[in-house]
Amino acid sequence: MTLASDSQSSLISDRYLLVMTATIIPAANAGVKRSDPQIRMEDYKRALRFWLSYPHVAAERILFLENSGADLGELRAIATNENPFGKAVEILSVPGNHIPEGTNYGYTEMQMLDEGLALSELRRETTHMIKVTGRLMFPTLGKALDKVRKPFELLVDCRKLGFPRRGFDANTQLFLCSHRFYDRVLRDSRNEMNSTDVRLLEHLIFRKVIPFKGQPGIYLRFPCNVEPVGYSGFKSKSYNSPSTTLIRGMRSVLRVIAPNYWY
Repeated sequence: MTLASDSQSSLISDRYLLVMTATIIPAANAGVKRSDPQIRMEDYKRALRFWLSYPHVAAERILFLENSGADLGELRAIATNENPFGKAVEILSVPGNHIPEGTNYGYTEMQMLDEGLALSELRRETTHMIKVTGRLMFPTLGKALDKVRKPFELLVDCRKLGFPRRGFDANTQLFLCSHRFYDRVLRDSRNEMNSTDVRLLEHLIFRKVIPFKGQPGIYLRFPCNVEPVGYSGFKSKSYNSPSTTLIRGMRSVLRVIAPNYWY
């Protein structure tokens, strides 16, 4: 499978849209421990303030998508009153917080992207999207983006799964792609999720992107560690725990001494 380079788009400098996905009121079958809407709202408020103050072009334009019908007034007030760089911000509520039997919250995550991106005015002004889990912050995102040769189509971190799991997946807390890559490869892909081999979003994204391995503009590993700051929704555990810090250190070393090894 190939994705031929578009000569016209390569002449235009990349313009980024940071897309924050959010579910303030999780579905009953979401399976997340960090489920209190008030706690989640504070997470989203903290992350939005971070990206509004982030001094890199990666967050020059921000699209905040929420799919549980929660009141977004506090977030809109932050975007208006706590925006030191005067960034363009869209905050959209999109329907679709029902998780079909046999899938997980990744299904609604992709549905939110499909529908929210179609509604976004800022998307029309940009060439690439940077998808981030809306409760999390990634301080080294700009550093990684600066290291990637332009133009590019996809930047995602693929990983080898540790025991007892087997195989590989893709980290979906953060990935970057051109709008055309999303439309051609990822749009409507949630319909491929099932209760057996593609139950998780991480499995789905890996399956969709791995055929492009080795093609120009396709990066299946970040050039440096881009680690989240915040709390896991699944376990409600800080990403700065000692065990997580140890794994981060190992990954950082391996990116230097064995850049082609997925870990």
